[in-house]
This record gives sequence, C-alpha cells and structure tokens, in this order.
Amino acid sequence: MRLIFRGEALHTRCHITAAAAAILLSMLTVSQAAAQSDTPKIELGVHFTALRLSEFDTTEPGVGGRVTFNLTHNFGIEGEFNSYPRRLSQGFFVINQKLEGLFGLKSGIRSERAGIFGKVRPGFIHISQEPTPCPIVGPLPGGCLRLEKETNFALDVGGVLEFYPSRRLVVRFDLGDTIIRYSGLLSSAGPAVFKTGGFTSHNLQANFGVGIRF
Repeated sequence: MRLIFRGEALHTRCHITAAAAAILLSMLTVSQAAAQSDTPKIELGVHFTALRLSEFDTTEPGVGGRVTFNLTHNFGIEGEFNSYPRRLSQGFFVINQKLEGLFGLKSGIRSERAGIFGKVRPGFIHISQEPTPCPIVGPLPGGCLRLEKETNFALDVGGVLEFYPSRRLVVRFDLGDTIIRYSGLLSSAGPAVFKTGGFTSHNLQANFGVGIRF
C-alpha cells in the first residue's frame, strides 16, 4: 500500500510539472507572438553617411533617406538613397556629384529596445564627371582618363545596429562594404580612344540616422 501511494504521489507531481511546463511554454509563445505582431511594419528614416571611395583616395560625406518594410519580426526589405554633393578634383578626374541607390534585404534579431541585423543590398552609384582639360597620361601625348560609364553597379554588404527609445522612434547605425563594379576607364589622345577592362572596388561606408516607425 505504501508503494502504491508513493507511485500515485509521484504520478500526480509529474502531471503538475507537465502542466506547469505547458503553461510556461504557452506564455512564452504568446509573448513572442505578441512581440512579433507589435513590430511596426514601416520605417522612414534620414541619415548622415560617409563613403570611402578607395579608387579616388577620398572620404565623401553625404545625406540620405531610407524606407524599410518589416515583413516579420526578424526580416525586412528596404531602399536607401544617398547624395554626396561635394565637388571632387583628383588629377584627371573632376566630379560634381555622386548619387547612390540601394535596395535589398535586412535580417536579424531584435528585442523591445534593440536589434542587430545583417544586410545585403544591390544597387547603383552615379558619379557625375565634369569635362575638363586632362594632363598627359602614360605614352599618349595629350591623353586623358575618365570613367567609361557614370552609373555603375554597387553592392552594400554589412551590419546594422538599432535602438528603440520608444515604439515609434528608431536610432540606427550602419557599417558595411560598398562594392562598386566599374565598367572601365577611357583613355583618349586626339581622335583615338582606348578602353581598359572593368575593375572592382571595395569601399567602407558608415551611416548614422534616426527614423519613425508606423
């Protein structure tokens, strides 16, 4: 009889433990679902940006804007547009303006107060060149160099750190490698024009900005 009583008591405790575990799991599931459903779907942001153009040995300051659509708690799609208005003179290159557009994916983890994400965003960079007399370059007397195309493919790969002071406000830091695929260079001397092959450039880019979430 004593063994049977002990068995029944143990059986009862197992049921209680299982029930408590089920209740706790349900609470965690509901809490996670609530957090996901509570994530604002749309973000509109503005930022300062700095792009290190390694081929020109210069760091260009700029401003930009961003739109993000959060598909889930951890995954979103976004577009970003940046303008670098400073006039740049580098030997045979004179550039008036640089424009950058990026469109891609952001994925990571977030809590109520902060989030960390990775990003992959292809796009373009437009470098506006100003016609100017060029110095002698290489063996071509009177020759000059310029980019073959002003608009080239770009790919932004990096990380994002976000802070949420409130449900509606986001403070965001971006750091990444902006990979630019230049089509090539044109070298001219009189009527003759010579083309070099395309090349790839890796460029550090950092953003700091704020946004509103809806």
